[in-house]
Amino acid sequence: MNRPRIISLIGRPGSGKGTQIDMIARDFSFAVINTGEMLRERAKKNDFIGDKIKDTLNSGGLIPTPLVFSLWMPKMAEFYKKNLPGIVFDGNPRKLYEAYMLEEVFEMFEWNNFSAFHIKITEEEAHKRLKKRRRSDDTEEEIKKRLEWFKEEVEPVIDYYKEKGVLIEIDGEQSIEKVKEDIKKEIEKER
Repeated sequence: MNRPRIISLIGRPGSGKGTQIDMIARDFSFAVINTGEMLRERAKKNDFIGDKIKDTLNSGGLIPTPLVFSLWMPKMAEFYKKNLPGIVFDGNPRKLYEAYMLEEVFEMFEWNNFSAFHIKITEEEAHKRLKKRRRSDDTEEEIKKRLEWFKEEVEPVIDYYKEKGVLIEIDGEQSIEKVKEDIKKEIEKER
């Protein structure tokens, strides 16, 4: 029976999730579920769903959860067969009901070794980092919108995982190396 370590890496925009996920994938041979990548790939198909995804991504909107799960499920089934040491979700779940749905899916796969890592940075720090990185979608208005969305949608997920006792908080305002070190220590602990 394949029972990999399942990790959800959550953090405010600008918290450095991408850097840390690359490290986890490389150092621990974990598979990554990168929703953004999967959506961009699916958007290339010239059909109704592909067009809808493309339009939503271009307008900065949110893709409906059932559609996200329709992309995740085949990936998880594929990973299940591979007997992987672990799987890391990049920035998901993004909403409370996604957390509930994921729990049901994990139950189906009999994956019970789950932790949510919260790379914790303040709103001020997130704002500063996003302004510094100067991506085209990092306008003042867009940054404000993304930080507000995190507070409304993702913080309840963090609170939920804290209540369940599966939340691991990592100080994201340390150096990248120190954040990596703290995450590694937590992954190496027997759970």
